[in-house]
Amino acid sequence: ANSFDEPKSNIQGSQYINKDFLPSSFSCLSEKTPPIRYNVFKDEMEFILDSKLYYAKKVDSCIIAVGNNSYRYFDSYDKENKSGYMMILNKMNNPKYTLYKKEKVKFVPAYTPGSSYAEEKPPKYVIEKSKYFIKIQDTLTAFPEKKSELLKLFPNNKEAIELYLKDNKIKFNEDSSLLLLINFLNTL
Repeated sequence: ANSFDEPKSNIQGSQYINKDFLPSSFSCLSEKTPPIRYNVFKDEMEFILDSKLYYAKKVDSCIIAVGNNSYRYFDSYDKENKSGYMMILNKMNNPKYTLYKKEKVKFVPAYTPGSSYAEEKPPKYVIEKSKYFIKIQDTLTAFPEKKSELLKLFPNNKEAIELYLKDNKIKFNEDSSLLLLINFLNTL
């Protein structure tokens, strides 16, 4: 194990969905880049240089490949102006619509019960449900979680989408399913 595993603590779980450093490349850099891992909790791309841990500079015009995944940084991706890295799910060149996935890890503090019946729980990191976003022209929108919302987003293609959803069992919370759907939307 390398010395960059998370500091030993009584916190269970992990700040990472994958804590391995993986081969990386940056679309905005021609030079070779070090192996990187995505710290989902801190929303940072980490790399090691001279035995020190660093964070990659956040540039929103740059696509970062980490292993088999590609990420893009957004200065502001929702109404609350949250910033962060998102995984690009459909990796075609210049698609009309791009599907992004926002992974999340949250910290749950220790629980000390007020009575002696409940049990004490240590603090932990928990992987939360991912959120999905779709980029239409230059606008990032939360990806609809149900059919009716999807049809509102694409009013001109209502029939085609309804047919497609009828013939394909699309789950609105599953990468592989949404990938099929976004590839279909890109043919409209």
